[in-house]
Amino acid sequence: MGFILSCATTPQRIGKLIHIIPHLSGYKYFVINVCQEYKRFGKFKIPKELLQLCKKNKKVVFQFVDDYGPVCKYIGGFRFMKKKKLLNDKLIIIDDDTKYNKNLFYELMDNKTNSNITTGSGFDYDEKFNYKIVEGKTDMVEGYGGICFDYDQYNEFIEWFVGFYKHFKFKNDILIDKYLSASFLGDDFILSNLYNHKHAIQSGRQYIQPYSYGFEDDALHKNNVFGSNMGSYKFLNDEIMIFNTFKLKYILNKSINEIRTISKATA
Repeated sequence: MGFILSCATTPQRIGKLIHIIPHLSGYKYFVINVCQEYKRFGKFKIPKELLQLCKKNKKVVFQFVDDYGPVCKYIGGFRFMKKKKLLNDKLIIIDDDTKYNKNLFYELMDNKTNSNITTGSGFDYDEKFNYKIVEGKTDMVEGYGGICFDYDQYNEFIEWFVGFYKHFKFKNDILIDKYLSASFLGDDFILSNLYNHKHAIQSGRQYIQPYSYGFEDDALHKNNVFGSNMGSYKFLNDEIMIFNTFKLKYILNKSINEIRTISKATA
């Protein structure tokens, strides 16, 4: 059993990966999820020097996905595992602006059980979204700290939910558009709410070192729609009934389709 690393990146960030890749180790594959066209940045091509690096290191793989925002690292990672039939390995999603000590990956796997997910960084929050950093069980998992999953923990709701991303417009005052734009930028909140029954465990923060360019203007935590990651999270939390309604609709649709399938089989 091993682990697959998966990240998502943008045209502004992708050139930095050539400095990150040499510091990553221990993985079976490092999957870099990119889009041929980005919702915020337009069309894009992979730089030649990175393509050449992939030819030398067969464990580093570029994968094209639709632009679902930062959650591409989650969707893309699981798709890659399915395609390569790596169903007994772990998926660890990471960010493109952070230096990781390999000990983090092993600690995340050591703390992993069938009933939890693990992260190197997380925090708890109350109803007013006041937050505090914690060790052990945590309400919110943070992607920059790495998040570790088993293959069978993939939640198909995500792919259904992000299908709505194609239709919203940033900075639209319509409530659903605002919620979808916050979700697009606030993948940590979405994943945390999907896995809140899995008892997320936080440990290994000492093995994480953000790069300086992670604090530049294009960083998600400085997003110009809600002002910050915490701004996105607070809005998503305040309007959590919208997210719960999406989940309920998904469950109902799935149940109806299952009933139809059974009816056809018994007709």
